[in-house]
Amino acid sequence: MNRLKKDVQLTLLSRIPVMLLSFLSVVFLTRLLGPEGNGVYTYSVAVLNLFFTVIGFQLESSLPVFLARDKENRPSIFSAVALLAALSMITFAILLSVIVFIIPGGDLWVIPHGQPVVFFFLFLLFAFILRRISTLIQASLRGAFLFRSFNFYMLLNQLIPSLVYGSLLLLAVIGTHHISVMTCFKIILLLETTIVLFGWLILRRNNLVSFSSDISAYLRPISSLSGRSLLSASGHFLNKRLDVWFVQFYRGTASLGQYGLATQIANFVSDAMSPFNQVLVPHIAEASPEHHNEIVERTARLNMAIAFSAAVLIAGTSWFFIPLFFGRSFEEAIPATQVLAIGIIFISQRLVFTGYFKAINEMMFAVRAAWAGVVITILLDFALIPAWGILGASWATTLAYGTSSFYLVMKARQKLGFNLLAILLIRPSDIKWLFSRNKETNS
Repeated sequence: MNRLKKDVQLTLLSRIPVMLLSFLSVVFLTRLLGPEGNGVYTYSVAVLNLFFTVIGFQLESSLPVFLARDKENRPSIFSAVALLAALSMITFAILLSVIVFIIPGGDLWVIPHGQPVVFFFLFLLFAFILRRISTLIQASLRGAFLFRSFNFYMLLNQLIPSLVYGSLLLLAVIGTHHISVMTCFKIILLLETTIVLFGWLILRRNNLVSFSSDISAYLRPISSLSGRSLLSASGHFLNKRLDVWFVQFYRGTASLGQYGLATQIANFVSDAMSPFNQVLVPHIAEASPEHHNEIVERTARLNMAIAFSAAVLIAGTSWFFIPLFFGRSFEEAIPATQVLAIGIIFISQRLVFTGYFKAINEMMFAVRAAWAGVVITILLDFALIPAWGILGASWATTLAYGTSSFYLVMKARQKLGFNLLAILLIRPSDIKWLFSRNKETNS
């Protein structure tokens, strides 16, 4: 448990500069693009995330679990994952080509209206490959408990874009150079390529990745866990992003740009809670069942404390910081941001308990929770977006988050037997545990 505490402390501490840089990156890029350009960006990223969730095979979810459990067979695990990753890239390239170039009107499904087809086809293709590699780098470092290297890589993921976007915004503000939307997308690909190269160097430095021709023992188990994770992740993605297509259809690209900013702020805060979940999965996978309750309860309480504080802060100050940092052209995003702030509280528990069920290889609970959220999202999007626009979309998403989270908590409670207050109210012992350097005592 001392190693768990150390990994949490290290990951949480590193997340402070990562969050700051992530926020700056969002500010710089959003101001460069403007409402219309941010709508194009939001739509493109939603399409990319949809394909990545479905065709990416969720290998980044399975890899840390197997690396943590079977340390002696890492070459075989890496070989099996590499084969499945290559298959996902080939599948995506074929499917995207069919949709864009063969199906009549198919390009309208995946490419923002009025944008160059070939350019965005290539953007989606290369962005998918780069993200596939980057997420596997992160998963490898987590599964090997190399959280120092993992946190350094996460820092680079935000530092490099922040520096570049900030420089470009400065050039645009002083009027010496105009940055077009197409140029921004090219720069995004260049930055992603640079980050992946740094990640590969980190793997080489740690001598982590090696391969073996013997993959028979792991190909099926990894595929099985990834398949169940895929069902869950697909539901969570649709719960989180299905409203992008509804907003685009009912309200257009400019409103989508406003809504995209609101969701980016919510995602930014939910990323602040990811350190606990990123550490939780490999440690639960490695730990004996009698230790699961303590790990899950404490992680849930810490996540809830951060989520509640962030929700209050965002709901109370978004009227001020959105015009200040993003400009008055994004004032329409303020009410949607305030509603999505409530959803952050539900996300905090969803992250913990989805991670728990993933680590113990009982993903069907997460699958059911995710798809219950999808049903709520669809029904409420139809009912609320036509009349209420992005405010209705934000309420639909928040209520869907609540549905998924409540189901997961109830199922985990049946298995672990905790009291609801044990996962909701932070205790002084949690804070002492988090910041202490001495050996922990049971609390």
